[in-house]
Amino acid sequence: MSDSQDSDLERDAEDFDEEEDSEDKTLELPKFEKPTRPPIELKPLPSGLRYVFLNNDVESPVIISNKLSEEETAKLIAILEKHQPVFGYTLQDLKGISPALCTHHIPLDPDMTPSREPQRRLNNAMREVVKKEVLMLLHAGIIYPIWQVSG
Repeated sequence: MSDSQDSDLERDAEDFDEEEDSEDKTLELPKFEKPTRPPIELKPLPSGLRYVFLNNDVESPVIISNKLSEEETAKLIAILEKHQPVFGYTLQDLKGISPALCTHHIPLDPDMTPSREPQRRLNNAMREVVKKEVLMLLHAGIIYPIWQVSG
């Protein structure tokens, strides 16, 4: 570059700096809201495991061994909190990962006709567990109802 172009660039840079210094406005960056998650239901854990929460946030539970010492637990929590953005509790939390990668499709033969299985009988305790699990899968969008019209 020639000397005249260099001096023009320097002069423009100085003018730009002066304009920036003269403005007393503060820039307000847009605030990103955390996506809302469904409430997390903490299930009873088998012996040997316990819940801990990242950043003391009830919506960020982690299951760890209860055999860890306080020092080991603190170190583990510190590492997990440091890398918390890479964890996801739902597909929407996993930034940059296509849902197609996490979605399973069952290939069906188009010539086959669907059949309906007979209803199974369950005891009352198991029925509640199955109902709760099916409703959770339905709410998450993993399964969906198929309405059969009798004709």
